[in-house]
Amino acid sequence: MAEIKRSFAVIFGINKYYNNIPELKTAVNDASKLAHILESKYQYQVLLLLDTIATHHKLSELLTAFEKQELPLGDRTTIQLHENDRLLFYFAGHGIALDALDSADGPTGFLVPQDARMDNEGSLLPMKRLHDALLKLPCRHLLLILDCCFAGAFRWAGQRNTIQRPKMYQERYERFISGCAQQVITSAADDEKATDSLYRFGQRVEHEGHSPFAELLFRALDGEADLSKDGIMTATEIYVYIHSELAKTTIKQTPGFCQLKRHDKGEYIFAIPNFDPDKLAHAPTLNETTNPYRGLESFEEEHSKLFFGRKALIKQLQNFVTTHPLTVILGPSGSGKSSIVKAGLIPQLKQIANVETLHGTFLQWRILAPVRPGESPFTALNNTLEKENLPVIDPKAPQHGINALLSRISPWSQLNPNAKLLLVIDQFEELITLCHNETERENFLNGLAKAIKEFSEQLRIVVTLRSDFEPQFLNTPLEPYWTTARFIAPSMTREELREAIVEPATTRVMYFEPPSLVDKILDEVIQMPGTLPILSFTLSELYLKYIRIAKAGKRNNRAITQEDYKQLGGVTNSLTQRAECEYDELVKLDSAYAQIIKCIMLRMVAVGSGEFARRRVLSTELTFREPENTQVNQVIERFAAVRLLVKGRDTEGQLYVEPAHDALVRGWKRLMDWEKQELGSVLLQRELTPTANKWSTQKQNKNAYGLLWDNDPRLPLLMQLSESNKSWLNAVELEFLERSIQRRRNNRYRIIGYVTSVILGLLGLSLFAFMRTTSCNALVF
Repeated sequence: MAEIKRSFAVIFGINKYYNNIPELKTAVNDASKLAHILESKYQYQVLLLLDTIATHHKLSELLTAFEKQELPLGDRTTIQLHENDRLLFYFAGHGIALDALDSADGPTGFLVPQDARMDNEGSLLPMKRLHDALLKLPCRHLLLILDCCFAGAFRWAGQRNTIQRPKMYQERYERFISGCAQQVITSAADDEKATDSLYRFGQRVEHEGHSPFAELLFRALDGEADLSKDGIMTATEIYVYIHSELAKTTIKQTPGFCQLKRHDKGEYIFAIPNFDPDKLAHAPTLNETTNPYRGLESFEEEHSKLFFGRKALIKQLQNFVTTHPLTVILGPSGSGKSSIVKAGLIPQLKQIANVETLHGTFLQWRILAPVRPGESPFTALNNTLEKENLPVIDPKAPQHGINALLSRISPWSQLNPNAKLLLVIDQFEELITLCHNETERENFLNGLAKAIKEFSEQLRIVVTLRSDFEPQFLNTPLEPYWTTARFIAPSMTREELREAIVEPATTRVMYFEPPSLVDKILDEVIQMPGTLPILSFTLSELYLKYIRIAKAGKRNNRAITQEDYKQLGGVTNSLTQRAECEYDELVKLDSAYAQIIKCIMLRMVAVGSGEFARRRVLSTELTFREPENTQVNQVIERFAAVRLLVKGRDTEGQLYVEPAHDALVRGWKRLMDWEKQELGSVLLQRELTPTANKWSTQKQNKNAYGLLWDNDPRLPLLMQLSESNKSWLNAVELEFLERSIQRRRNNRYRIIGYVTSVILGLLGLSLFAFMRTTSCNALVF
C-alpha cells in the first residue's frame, strides 16, 4: 500500500482590504485556527499567509511554484512536491462572481487578494488560474477548501450528485490512500449573493469569531464528522457533516462538493492521532447471495438501499402522487418504472410518516401491497384487499363488491381526513397481454374509475404502464383522468446511470478498475433503448464473474475489471451470451434439451398482443411426465440460477416461473426465431391449457367428458403436435389429449357397432322377407 509520506497546507486569511473593499471580521481567525489544528493534531507543515502578505503578487508567485511542482515554505525554503505528498489549500476572504457575456456557464469566479482594485479585473485572481495550477501538482491527495462568497463559481470539476458515507474497512482505506484524490469543498453556491450589490460582495456572517462554515469545519476536524467512530474522516464525510449541520440554521448558504478531473478512486483522509489502519475491520465476505445488482429483476422495497440514480425523480413522483388521484407512470420497457415505485416511492412514503402539504396539513399513508393484473385482475386485487381485511370483489358482480369496498373506505376516510390510501398496480399492460376476459377487464377499469370518482381526495392509484400500450387505454373508463394522470419516467442521465453503476458496488466495498471502465460502460448504454435491465444484468454478470475468479484464488482485490467486461462481451451481448451459454451447456449434456428449452421458453411468451412480452407461468403448468419432467426442472433451475428466469409465489400463494424481464423475451434472437417458427403450435397449446386444466379439476364428474375434444377439429392438430415433440404438452394436457383420443375411439366403436347393428338388422329383415316370399311361392306351386 502506498502511504502518504508528507502533509502540507497553504492557508490564506484576509480581513483587512484596501481600495474601498469592505473588511471582514473572521477570515484571519479562521485561517489561524485551521493552521493550528493541522499543525498540532494532524502534523501538517503549514504556509500561513494573512492580510498584507496575501497579495496578488504572493498568490501569483505561489501558483507559479505549483506549476513547477514546488512549494515555498518561507525563509527561502522551497520543497519539491512528490506523488506521495498531500496538500490542502484553504482560502478565507472575499470572493466575487462577475458576469461574462461570452460564458454560457454563468458568472466567472475570482478570489480577491488583499491589494485588489475593483476597477482593475487584472488585480483579481481568476479561480480558473488556481484550478489549472493545482492540476500541475504531482500530489496524489489534494483538497481545496474555499470559504468565500460565490465559492461555487469554482466550476472546473465533476460534481458528485450522490454522496455516501461508506463504512471504513481495511480494503476501502487502502484504496482511498493509494488512489488519486483531488477534491473541492466550497462554502457557498455561485448565485447565493446578488452580483449587483456593492462591489458584488456578499457578507460573511460571524459566529463566535469564526464564519459558520469554518466553525463547522473545525468541529468536523475535531472528530464530529467521524460518525462511524473508525478514527478517520474523509473529505466526503466532512462535507456531508458541514452541509447537514448548516442546513439546520437559518443561514442561506449551500456548501458544494466536487472533484477535479484527475480524481479517480481515492479520498482525502484525516486520520485522528493514534489511528491504526491494521485495526480496521475487513470488508464482509462476498458471495453469490450478496450481489448488489438485480439483473433483469426489478428492485423491490427491500432493495431500496441498493437503488440509486433516481432520487430527484422519486421526489417529483412523491409530490405528483400526493396531488393526483390517479398516476400513470409511462415509459418504454426497461425504463425502470416498477423499481421507481417499489424501491423508490413506497419506501420514501413509509420513511416519512407525515408529509406536510402546501396548506400546512399533514398526510398519513396507508399503503396496500402492489398488485400485478395477471390473467385475472380482480383475483390479484382481492388477495391484496384480504390482507388489509377489506371487502373483496366478485368479478361476476363487481358493482356490489366495489360498493362494499367504498362503504368500508368511507368511514375510514372520515376518521382520517388527511390520510391517503395508496394502491399500486404494476405492469398495467398485463390487462392487455394476459387478461383475455374482456368482460372482467372492462369491469376492472370501471371499478377503478368509480373509486377515483367517489374518493378522489382519499384514494391514490398508481399504475406503471409501458408507453407502447397507452393507446389501448385511451377509450376506457379511465380516459377522463388520463391526461392529468400521465407521469413520464424519463431516461436516466449519464450521471444518474453512473450512480446506478458505481454506488451498488460501493456498498460491497468494490470498485471498477480502471475507473474509466465506468465511462466505457456508459458510452455503450447511454443511447440504448430499454437500457436499465440489460445494464443491470451485465453488472450482475460482472459481479458473479468476479466471485468465480475470487473463489479460484485468481484475484485478491475487490475490483471489477475491464478484462472481465471484455470477456463478457459488453452490455450488448451479455444477455444473449448468457442465454446461449446455458442453452449450449444443457444441449451438450443431452440433445433432448434443445426441444425442452424451446417449449418451456415459448410457454413464457405472451402471444396475441402484437408485442413480445413475458408471461408468468404457474409451476403446475410446468409439471410434465418423466423423463421430460426431470429435464424441465433442470432447465428452470439452471436459468433461474443465472437470473434469466424468476421463481416466486403470487398473491394466491401459487408458485410461478417467468422471464426476469421483457428484455430477455425481446432480445434473445433464438427465442424470437422460435416464436416466429412455432406460432401456430404456441397458439394451439395456449388454447388447450385452460380447457385441460378445467377438465382436470372436474374429471371425476361425468359432465367433464363434455370438455374433451373428441369431436373438435383441433384434435388431429394436437395429436400431430404431441407426436412431433413430447415436450409441447405437460402432464395434464397429455392426459386430456389421451382421454380425448380414447373418447373419440369409443365414439367410433359405438358408431361402428350401431351401423353394423343397423346393417345386420337390415340384412336380417331382407333375408326374412326373401324367405317369406320364397315360402309363399312354394305354396302356390
